[in-house]
Amino acid sequence: MNIHTLGEITLSISTIIYFIWFLPQLWLNFKRKDTEGLSYWMHGLLLFGYMADLMYGFGRDMQWQYRLVTIVGLASLFIEHYQIGRYGLHSKSEVISYALITLVFLGLLGYAIDNVSFTHRSKHFYDTAGMVSNVCWFTYMLPQIIKNYLNKSTEGLSLYFVLIAVLITVCDLTSAIALNWDWPSLVGAPLTLLKKSVLLFQCWWYRGRRLKR
Repeated sequence: MNIHTLGEITLSISTIIYFIWFLPQLWLNFKRKDTEGLSYWMHGLLLFGYMADLMYGFGRDMQWQYRLVTIVGLASLFIEHYQIGRYGLHSKSEVISYALITLVFLGLLGYAIDNVSFTHRSKHFYDTAGMVSNVCWFTYMLPQIIKNYLNKSTEGLSLYFVLIAVLITVCDLTSAIALNWDWPSLVGAPLTLLKKSVLLFQCWWYRGRRLKR
C-alpha cells in the first residue's frame, strides 16, 4: 500500500465516522434527560461553523461527501438544540435567552440556504464562509475545556463523543500528510488533536477522581 492510498482510506474512514459522531452525545442527553455539563458555547460554535460550512460546501461546489457530512452534522446539532430546550432550561431568563438564540440560528440558517440556493455570490464570499467555518472548528472545544475545568467534572459530556472526535482528527492528520494538503490542514490538524487530547485527559482525570470518592 502506498502513502497516497493510505490517505484516501483515512479520508473515507473520517467521512463515515462524521455521520455517527454526534450519536453518543445525543444518546447521553436523552438518557440523562439533562444537558447540564455540556457547554452551550461549544454547541453554538459548532452550529455556526456547520452553517458556514453549508454555504462554503455548496457555494464552492465541494464533493458530495463534504456536503452530506455538513447536512448530517446540522441535523444532529438541531436535535441537540431541541434537547437543550427540553432538558436544560431551568429558569424564565434561560427560556427567553434560548428562544432568542433559536431565532438567531434559524435566521442564519435561512440566510445560508438563500446564499446557496437562490442568491449567487462571489468566490470570495464563499471562501470567507470557509474561513469562518475554520475559526469555529478551531475554537469550539475551548468553551467545553474551560467548563470542565471550572466544574471539575466532565459529567454531561459523552466520552465516546470525544473518542470519535480524536479518531476523526487522527484520520484527517494522516490524510493531510499522505495527500499533501495545504499548510492550514498540516498545521491545524495537530493543534486540533492537542485540544481534543486535553478533553480526553479531562474525561479520564475527573471521572477517575469521582470514582475514588
